[in-house]
Amino acid sequence: MTTLTEPLAPWLRDLNRLFAQGGGAASTLMPPADVLVTEEEVTVYMDVPGVPSDNLDIELENDVLTVRGERPYPYDRGHDQGQGQGQIWRRIERSFGRFERDLRVPHGLDPNAVEAALAGGVLTLRIPKPEALKPHRIEIRTNGEGSGQREVQG
Repeated sequence: MTTLTEPLAPWLRDLNRLFAQGGGAASTLMPPADVLVTEEEVTVYMDVPGVPSDNLDIELENDVLTVRGERPYPYDRGHDQGQGQGQIWRRIERSFGRFERDLRVPHGLDPNAVEAALAGGVLTLRIPKPEALKPHRIEIRTNGEGSGQREVQG
């Protein structure tokens, strides 16, 4: 199994988010994702807790899988100063708002074959590889000395 990774290390991505927001409490929502590649399929697991399925949009174009969505802000925005109706905000660490995540996947995947499921706050995307991308076994014939099989990439 092969695992694809993004160019930025997780600690660098988090540091970048911290400085982009000026160290504020409400940072940009960037759901973590795992991309697993096997001979048969590509599977993506993305944590999107609190994001309803109707707030998600998934698109596959060329070798880029894009997931867009929005995690609604759950608190009363009329009291953005941190006080109101008996509540005082001490800390808000969870991220809310719109997000867009681009993930690189192997070239040649069929956008119409993407299967998406959302359960327990985890978005699971399964994309089967077309036959052209799967390894094929080719039989080697010899002059009566038996036959063998050899695996080659197609």
